[in-house]
Amino acid sequence: MAGEAVSGGRLVSRGFSQFAAAWFASFGLTLVVVLVAAVRARPALYDVTDRVLVIGLISLSIGWFLSVGAALFNPRVGVLSKLAYAAVAGLMLLPLLWAPVLASVVAAWLTGASIEYSAVYAQFRIHVAQVLFPVSAGLAGADLIDAFWNAFQVVATIIGFVASVISIWPLVAGQLGRVPSSQA
Repeated sequence: MAGEAVSGGRLVSRGFSQFAAAWFASFGLTLVVVLVAAVRARPALYDVTDRVLVIGLISLSIGWFLSVGAALFNPRVGVLSKLAYAAVAGLMLLPLLWAPVLASVVAAWLTGASIEYSAVYAQFRIHVAQVLFPVSAGLAGADLIDAFWNAFQVVATIIGFVASVISIWPLVAGQLGRVPSSQA
């Protein structure tokens, strides 16, 4: 079976599961680290947030490139499957990178801090706006970058959360299904 081809659906499904796991892990780890920093090192909160965001964004970017590269250079995958995987991965890149940023935003909100003081958050917002500006100008014919930024936040959060729930639900359901049977 080593020479058996990998189907496009299976490749995309595996990539979706990897995306969901990376989104969930980066969100959770960033949230915990920033919340702990907020409690323990309040004056250095923004320094810690910036460091965590840099590490998270770089790690996710490297993982994304490795995942796409592995799929594109896999000889058992057809060209159309590779293209489908690359397209789906491209659409998921910004929502993936949004996960640690969202965790920082949530942590800042929970602690009453202002995330705008984070240099990495500000740079992330600027770079995403540079991507969204041509889209907003092309689609709406006007500068609606704030509306597109807000829409990006909502859509990226929903995509990441739903992907994580879909991927994690079978594990949770399996654990919930085993609990009653082991008590009997």
